[in-house]
Amino acid sequence: MILYHYSVDSYQSGGHLINDFKKQFRFAEPYLLALEKSQDCFWSVFFASMALSRELCALKLRKYENYVKDAVEGIFEFVRRQEFPGRSVSRVGCVYYCSSQAEALAYLREDCLDSGDFSSEQVKLLEVQVADETVFQYDQAFFNKATDIMETSRDLDAVFSLARAYFSLERSQEPLPEILSDGQNEILREIQIKESKTDL
Repeated sequence: MILYHYSVDSYQSGGHLINDFKKQFRFAEPYLLALEKSQDCFWSVFFASMALSRELCALKLRKYENYVKDAVEGIFEFVRRQEFPGRSVSRVGCVYYCSSQAEALAYLREDCLDSGDFSSEQVKLLEVQVADETVFQYDQAFFNKATDIMETSRDLDAVFSLARAYFSLERSQEPLPEILSDGQNEILREIQIKESKTDL
């Protein structure tokens, strides 16, 4: 299957992409391990992470408070391992792809270029061959809603339900498709990015 990937760091050179290049799993792992003990243990890790994250941001040692997203990633990974083993792919152990070049470019511009955080020379847009059987398409809207809940009501049961809907391949009323794969891949070509929003 031909898919598209953009990044500022997951590809430097070579013929393939590394799954979880940014090692996101290490941020979700404390929550995953806590859930394996108990929900009380999970909340202890959550609130300790909140305090540490806010302190690091106050000291300008970290740009964003990511503890909520990390917690949700931990919950999703826990549900995946417990209820969907062997027929799913980990959000924190994969490469994220887009189905078309145009979609990848739109996300690249929104996430990297329009903010001014990166220049077109710093980002890569790649056409990649991915093993079909390792590709899963989920609805990111479930993950986003779960993150909102953890930010506000902190209803753990609701977050668990959303994780189950996500890995069950359900679709929300306004789906936001995302493609994940942890399988072998081969980079076919690097696509030149131009500054114009209408051209590649």
